[in-house]
Amino acid sequence: MKKNLIRFLAVALLLAVSLGGCSPRKLLRDVNIRPNVISPNADGDSDVAEIKYTLSEQANISIYLVDAEGQRHYFRQENRRSKGQRTAYFSGVVDGRLLPDGEYTCVLEATDERGRQDRVEQQITLVDGDTVPLEIQNLNIWPKKFTPNRDGITDRVTIGYNLTKEARNVQVYVMDDEGNSYPVAEDKIRKMGAPGTHEHDYDAGIDLGATPPKDGDYTVVVEAEDAVGNKARAEGSLTIEGGGVPRVEIVNRAAVFSPEVVELGGTLTFTCTVQNIGTVPVRTKGPEPGTTYTTSQNYNTLEQYEEPGLFRIGLDYEGNSVGRLYPFRWQLGKDEELTVIETEAGPQKYLMPGQTVTVVGHLRITDTPVKVEPYYWIGLIHEQVWIVQDRVEPTQIAVGF
Repeated sequence: MKKNLIRFLAVALLLAVSLGGCSPRKLLRDVNIRPNVISPNADGDSDVAEIKYTLSEQANISIYLVDAEGQRHYFRQENRRSKGQRTAYFSGVVDGRLLPDGEYTCVLEATDERGRQDRVEQQITLVDGDTVPLEIQNLNIWPKKFTPNRDGITDRVTIGYNLTKEARNVQVYVMDDEGNSYPVAEDKIRKMGAPGTHEHDYDAGIDLGATPPKDGDYTVVVEAEDAVGNKARAEGSLTIEGGGVPRVEIVNRAAVFSPEVVELGGTLTFTCTVQNIGTVPVRTKGPEPGTTYTTSQNYNTLEQYEEPGLFRIGLDYEGNSVGRLYPFRWQLGKDEELTVIETEAGPQKYLMPGQTVTVVGHLRITDTPVKVEPYYWIGLIHEQVWIVQDRVEPTQIAVGF
């Protein structure tokens, strides 16, 4: 009995000694910064430090640098990380700006789900850093009110700015109130990211037939980052109004020509129906339907010059040698049928969404055609953009002379 008691006391004493010698496992361990002197200048030599550490449990980790004045510069703040080995790469940049050269205390703090905390400090030094700041200067947006509808008036926005130094990455985009972004094409004049002035052309995608962003107020954003990691951002405002893809058609791709036999000096007439089947007004101009051309005239001689974005019905014919397609053109509807809208270019005439009009055109054939029975046809033209409907209702007309 005495021996058993002695054996029990010995085991208890050994267990007490063993437990007393155990310390709880550290939450944050194996912290190492290599190299601890970096020169963040993008020369490829010691530009970045590896900050290695191990978490024994899942925890929130913060990493910050304390400068000589005691100010904290957070590199990571309350980032949740699972247990295990971790590596963070530090280039000297905090919040998009390179820290000044100098000696810093790098602090790692970890807090697990039970509230247990751990902290490790190590030294790091920054030398020969790229001290030239990256700036985006003189952001200019024109026009401020943008109507992407292919009518040739304020259909495009010019976005200009100046970069003070070379940037490895530049992003230009338009952002709505919900944070949705719409990219702006690269500058076609100067290499992306090159120092100096830049100019972007924004069409909201309508050149490719895409539906532009909905009408409303937007923010134009330019973001740039240099080789070291310095970041810059500039913002401006833009309003989109009346945006949309214009859609017009000659109904049923049909036209009627009369008469089928025309004496030299006589008049050929066509009639067609045009409808705006889209959601935006389409711009048009004279001459009005019912106007008579002679074969020695064209829309220029009537001082109804071509303009980018206009829609008109044109008449063309076999043997046309005047050097331009559809030399005879007419407005989509009479003046009293159209809606006048004030624009940056002054008052303009528009065929409204859903509206249908009849277009009648006359051509007096005063010049001998190259053939006795040439073909005549009409087309729907979106001037300086494309021919929406080409060679509609080709009809052979006998010309007597």
